[in-house]
Amino acid sequence: MAWTTAEVARMSGTTARTLRHYDAVGLLVPAGTGAGGVRLYERAHLLRLQRILLLRELGVPLAVVGQVLAGQRDEAAALRAHADQLAAEGDRLARLAATARRTADHLEGDTDMTEQQFFEGLARDRDQYEQELVAQHGEGVRAAFAQARERTAGWSREDFERGGREHRELAGRLGALVRRGAAPGDEEVQALVAEHHAGVAAHWTPDRSAYRGLADTYVEDARFRSFYDDVEPGLAAWLREAMGVWADAHLT
Repeated sequence: MAWTTAEVARMSGTTARTLRHYDAVGLLVPAGTGAGGVRLYERAHLLRLQRILLLRELGVPLAVVGQVLAGQRDEAAALRAHADQLAAEGDRLARLAATARRTADHLEGDTDMTEQQFFEGLARDRDQYEQELVAQHGEGVRAAFAQARERTAGWSREDFERGGREHRELAGRLGALVRRGAAPGDEEVQALVAEHHAGVAAHWTPDRSAYRGLADTYVEDARFRSFYDDVEPGLAAWLREAMGVWADAHLT
């Protein structure tokens, strides 16, 4: 028995676009095609999709899901690693909850707080994140972090939060262009990539090689790829191509 893309999307609660993306990246390739080129899935594909969706529901990055299903990565080890990440995030959220309660008491005049205590739980350990990226991508990353620290030394928390909001909003606009079928080299796409580069340059100034390296990181680093692909499946790889076009045209 075989099911069409629409039928599989309906029974699994996912979307036809997501299934097509899974096909494009080799994660869930249909058994074949029927009349009119309709993709057809068999029972084994449904079971594989169930594992994909389960791992994604648990927060496992798509790149790691592919490694698990290919047997290149132990599933239990991948889940344990993600559980460790969730536990660390849980600790941060617990500190954040404590900060909120302490601030409420402070506002009511029951306790005093230092300026440093205002921000407990609000920031991840940037030094740890830097070390992880340096280990993955080389010493050039360390120089970028140093430049970013220098340029943002006077920023307030509101400045950082505004930058984060602007980045998420830009990712949403890029995702909308992907859904419309825009090509990475289209003029409208390249205008948004120019905005992206300007946002990056507020922290550090990449040349052509560094900007292309950043684009590669968006695909190769599971955290970056998950951020973009959660906005729109395939966005990370599409953005890498778009950034490459812009870098070749505008950077040396």
